[in-house]
Amino acid sequence: MKSVPSCLHAAAPLALSLALSLAACLASAPAHAATSVERRVDTASAPHLALKPGNKPVTVHYAHLKDDYRDSPGVKSQLDDLKQKVTFCIAANSRLGRPVRAPAEFPEQALRVNEFEYSAPNRRILYTIAYTVRMADDCSLVETEERNAVLRSTKGECEIDLVRKTARGVCDARAHADAAANPPAPGREQMEKTRAALEADPRLAERMAVLRRLSGAPAPAGGAKRNIAGHACEMVQGMAGIQGCVSKAGSFIPTVGVEGVTLQRTVGKESSTAVEARLDMKTDPAIFAPYQGGGYTITAERT
Repeated sequence: MKSVPSCLHAAAPLALSLALSLAACLASAPAHAATSVERRVDTASAPHLALKPGNKPVTVHYAHLKDDYRDSPGVKSQLDDLKQKVTFCIAANSRLGRPVRAPAEFPEQALRVNEFEYSAPNRRILYTIAYTVRMADDCSLVETEERNAVLRSTKGECEIDLVRKTARGVCDARAHADAAANPPAPGREQMEKTRAALEADPRLAERMAVLRRLSGAPAPAGGAKRNIAGHACEMVQGMAGIQGCVSKAGSFIPTVGVEGVTLQRTVGKESSTAVEARLDMKTDPAIFAPYQGGGYTITAERT
């Protein structure tokens, strides 16, 4: 059991004195340093590296995104709140005679996320390795390492817990290899051609003129261009305030979910950026079927 910080022994029963003691404790709390669990998540290797080369490899687009949370006000606030809760817990438990296990260190970040995405023309699987931390009743830190994957296609979704070895949903024997591919969305040029053809039809001219006025001026040809992880991408605006930089390079364009390969994603004020991306990479098809590795409990979706 960790000893109680000396600054708490002198804490008076008066509220003001206790508050001053807690403030002093916060200033002298353990420095932030990545814990062993946090480091393991942060340095996690790509899932395909654990696979042995198969006889019939598949071609995928691969992207590894890491969180940009180090300078995130929201994530920093989570860590500050955790640190404050621990200090108050130590003070309260000490006065009430309850167990106290003061943490020797705090993590650098309260949340870390690694994403490994593998996209084929007709299916996509996203592996997520995440670190979270919370406080236990005895003031110690409870660190959690989550490892999950979601396989998606036109057939549906298969949600996989890589730690508990469970899979739920459409988790078939072929891992969606036979799923129909979504047709690519029409490009801007094709959309303008279609609109012009409709406007040229006398029966639709008046209605199309109204739609043109309502929609305003034509949108720009595309968003800002960037280069991330050695690949060009274009900034796109999604739903619910989500934006990202998407690449449509390579021998095919994935159409499951986002059309293309996401190299940067921003949700609210939090973002993740690719640190590695490989287009037209050969890998074992088992990358799409981790639930076939043995020992998994599979709950099929009723159709």
